[in-house]
Amino acid sequence: MPENSSPAYAKQPVGKPRIPVVFWLLLTISVSLVIGTVLLSNDMKHLRTIDRYFRFGLFSYEVKPPPPKALPRPTPSASVRLPLHATEPPTAQTASAFLRTWRVSGAAMCAALRDAGIQTSEWAAASFNANTFECYFEHSGKREKDQLPSSIFVIVRGDAAGTISNMRVKIVNPQTDQNGQLDPNILRIFEIMLNQPQWLDFHEALNAIKNLRDIKEDGFGASITFSREVLNPDRYNFTLSLDAAPGPQTRTRNYFSDRTWLPSPEPTVETDPAQPAPPSAQ
Repeated sequence: MPENSSPAYAKQPVGKPRIPVVFWLLLTISVSLVIGTVLLSNDMKHLRTIDRYFRFGLFSYEVKPPPPKALPRPTPSASVRLPLHATEPPTAQTASAFLRTWRVSGAAMCAALRDAGIQTSEWAAASFNANTFECYFEHSGKREKDQLPSSIFVIVRGDAAGTISNMRVKIVNPQTDQNGQLDPNILRIFEIMLNQPQWLDFHEALNAIKNLRDIKEDGFGASITFSREVLNPDRYNFTLSLDAAPGPQTRTRNYFSDRTWLPSPEPTVETDPAQPAPPSAQ
């Protein structure tokens, strides 16, 4: 029988080693210091995040409006290239090809005649009718033997707005050259009257007048007449006028009226300084 066989010396089972309380205390303090350092660092950014998330109410926050949204970039305007004819001034030759209208006012026509040396009166109301406006020129030569005295009468008539109604010329016993052609001084009157309205389709009229031949041309409501009087062969009458336009022309003219569109500049005809001046009023 072994020695010390009493119960007091019996073998006890081996247990797990116990961790001292001091260790746990030190561990807790260390972890707390680390957590506190993390939470308090960077101006307590992480602590504020936790406070906002769990809504502890540890801090008061200033509500800031959201930053303004960036404005979208303006879309560049699209460039449009217009054809040249859309910005060019109207061409009188083209316009007169489909629409007959006076492209010169009465006052401008009278001024063009005066610039060419034909001393017409100013564009003013007629003495017999205040609604009719006109300018005129009259010149009479000396009587020679049994011949009628040479004379010229020019008149341009229209209304107060300056729209021409007709132009007339009467020449009596006109001067001619050795070929029987009209004197250039007198022919200049017809050149101005035919060129200023820019009705260039009446191309035969001036040549006929130059040779003192009767002619009558009509086109798009305009009428040109130059004729010798039957009973008085030394007297010639010239008339340039616009007839009453039919419905389609009236509607077209109203559409292109100055009430709707900006008025186009009046055409001008350059005078040739080399040509002699026509007879002036005495």
